[in-house]
Amino acid sequence: MKRPVGSAPSRDHRVMGHPRLIVVTLLLALLGPAACGRHPPTAQTSANPNVVDFTGVRDIRLGASLSQLAAAGRVLTPESACRPVAADLPAAGPVFDGDTLVLIWAEPPLHTPAGVMVGTPVAAVRRAYPSAEALVPPAGSTTYPGLLVGDGSGHAYLMLHDGDRVQKLIVGLESYARRLFATGFGSC
Repeated sequence: MKRPVGSAPSRDHRVMGHPRLIVVTLLLALLGPAACGRHPPTAQTSANPNVVDFTGVRDIRLGASLSQLAAAGRVLTPESACRPVAADLPAAGPVFDGDTLVLIWAEPPLHTPAGVMVGTPVAAVRRAYPSAEALVPPAGSTTYPGLLVGDGSGHAYLMLHDGDRVQKLIVGLESYARRLFATGFGSC
């Protein structure tokens, strides 16, 4: 029996739905974004290429080897520089201990997922990271005071500030971030 144009489908159609539509809907729900050719952002590929997270920036990841990054063209070792430089990412300054990437100096436009970057007011950093550990330089030191934010798995942000604004943003292995603050390791 044909129903008039504009009339509602029968109650059975509304409840049951079309079997093929149900199967397609269930498959899309199970497969998620990958079913549509989209993939959610991962630690390896952030939706924002200027975000530096606890493990690095873009495809320059803490713990990677200098030889691997150089072979992939991600890091260059010019003789005129005091340390290797990131290819195609001048705002990132990688620091290696031997062959292992341990710190990354991050200049604007690089920023943390909370938007903290060089120039951010210290008050905003404290709001974004209320559990940040305050680091006080030794008396007579020319080192900036610091705020250290750990992720609980051995990675950290070190934000050096002048009391008003962030002057340096470093992401790295927490032990090396503390070493940098205490001894200047990794600074040119």
